[in-house]
Amino acid sequence: MWQLKKVLVRIFKYCKSSKSLSFGIFVLVILLILGFGLAPFAPFDPCRWGKVPRDEPPSLSHPLGTTTLGQDVFWLITRAIRDSLILGAVTAGLSMMIAMFMGFLAGYLNERVWGKIIDKIINGFSVIPGLPYLMVLAFAFKDYLNIVVIGLFLSTIGWAWPAKALRSIVLEMRRRTHVYTGIASGLSLSKLFVHEFLPYILPWIATQSLNLVRWSIGMETTLGVFGLSSMEKATIGTMLYWAMQYQALLRGIWWWLSMPIIVVVLLISSLYYSSMGLDELLNPKSRLSQVRRSTWAS
Repeated sequence: MWQLKKVLVRIFKYCKSSKSLSFGIFVLVILLILGFGLAPFAPFDPCRWGKVPRDEPPSLSHPLGTTTLGQDVFWLITRAIRDSLILGAVTAGLSMMIAMFMGFLAGYLNERVWGKIIDKIINGFSVIPGLPYLMVLAFAFKDYLNIVVIGLFLSTIGWAWPAKALRSIVLEMRRRTHVYTGIASGLSLSKLFVHEFLPYILPWIATQSLNLVRWSIGMETTLGVFGLSSMEKATIGTMLYWAMQYQALLRGIWWWLSMPIIVVVLLISSLYYSSMGLDELLNPKSRLSQVRRSTWAS
């Protein structure tokens, strides 16, 4: 608990000097408040059709207007933010668990047969074309799609690149004295990972998790535009799909299409800048590069 408090204080202090981290966290907090703070207080289910007058422009009663389907765009946006972030969290959680398991084994058992087999599996999954693969899965299981299932599909390929990166990290760390000491003291593989590797890769896990959330939201938005997402759920992708289906822009209902575009840009940008800022804060190599750039600039 004390270590967590120290990290949070350190992040707060760094925010004062890092514009990217400040912007990312500020926007992300606002979106989290909209998605998880306001969405539960919607006066009605925003996904249901015909709840409000149709095609009304932004006004005091409907701040972001209404859709042709009779939905309030503001409350629909809050639900879409929540569902998209839940999807991202599911994808990041599953992907990082697989990546840590496979990447650690591939790096630790590098010179053994199992290590080489796992490395080949990682390389095989890392070259799978993501969008076509996900489109086939989404089409084949269209009747069973929901937030968790889509997150599961995304995690089947989302783990590969982090696992590849973790393998390289483990290969480098294996040569350190404290790892040799842990091996010599007879620590099991799981305890060796928890005590000798995990404390050093926690910053990397944090930044990779944010990157996976960002990637999963982008992929779901793409699938949603093609109608290959969970159409009963409010996500940014499904909002764009229905707006395009009813030709919102051609009919002058610009708020229906523009609002989810603005939100997805803000969401992905905030996650990117938060990830970049955390990497600069927690990664010594990134901090060193930043100092060198500042020195050269001066």
